[in-house]
Amino acid sequence: MSFANEVRNELARIIPVNVCCQKAELIALLGIRAELRPNKEGDMTLFTTVENASLARKVYTLLKQAYGVSSSVHILQKRRFKKSRVYRVETSLQGETGAILQKDLGASETGFSRQVKWNIVKKNCCKRAFIRGAFLSSGFINRPEGNYHLEIVLNDSRLAADVQRIMRRLGLDARLTERKNNPLIYIKEGETIVDFLRLVEASHALLDFENVRIIKSMRNQVNRQVNCETANLAKTVDASVRQVEMIERILAQQGIKVIPPKLRELALLRLEHPDHTLKELGMLLEPPLTKSGVAYRMSKLERLADDMDREE
Repeated sequence: MSFANEVRNELARIIPVNVCCQKAELIALLGIRAELRPNKEGDMTLFTTVENASLARKVYTLLKQAYGVSSSVHILQKRRFKKSRVYRVETSLQGETGAILQKDLGASETGFSRQVKWNIVKKNCCKRAFIRGAFLSSGFINRPEGNYHLEIVLNDSRLAADVQRIMRRLGLDARLTERKNNPLIYIKEGETIVDFLRLVEASHALLDFENVRIIKSMRNQVNRQVNCETANLAKTVDASVRQVEMIERILAQQGIKVIPPKLRELALLRLEHPDHTLKELGMLLEPPLTKSGVAYRMSKLERLADDMDREE
């Protein structure tokens, strides 16, 4: 099962306690997915098609608890690349409660208004429920082992702008773009995706996502440290080889006596310990010298070698 399906299954099991939040989540679910058609009795029927039983059960439950309307659930076999089972929730919008639901949805015989009803998402708890419904309807989240990516694909640019506005009011830095003429809200930052999962109450998915993030962060930190140490080691080896060649050149041309006494001990130590760092060479000197002191003396040896080369 994909990580996106795991998140959706977890969210599908959450039934808000407050009626206001039930309505907000339901309006998001239905406003994006549902269709409205007239039936034989002259009333309107709401059709909502979802991919899994838990989400169909949630739509059915929210309709019953928030609006007091009864629905029927039908299992359909749909051929799309291969046979798959989908669930269709049918709700007849009869009487006063049906009219209220139709009004909250902004639905008419011509379709849906596809805009957020701001009176339904006044409270922050309702905003969170609405975003959860929007994700359940058309959201996707990438597995955290790969690139961080969360998106909600919408079917109307005005609705997309409203959903983005709600997410930003909740502190989520969501971006808006377009793919194949469909507006799309997306998040690429791992920290923001964590905030999203926390706000929609996907606790298990949040823990899984954070665990992977921690492992990736530790791995990246170790890699950076290894790369840094490798680079430093390469620098040390290159410098050591250059210094050994310089000292051997001085000895071959002028002998040990040309090197001043204070520099002579360092030159001999470098020849004896070509793999030592400047700090380690300094500890072997009598008296010991700091790394900067050793570097200063080594620069004097280099000037001595340069003077010899110019004289030639």
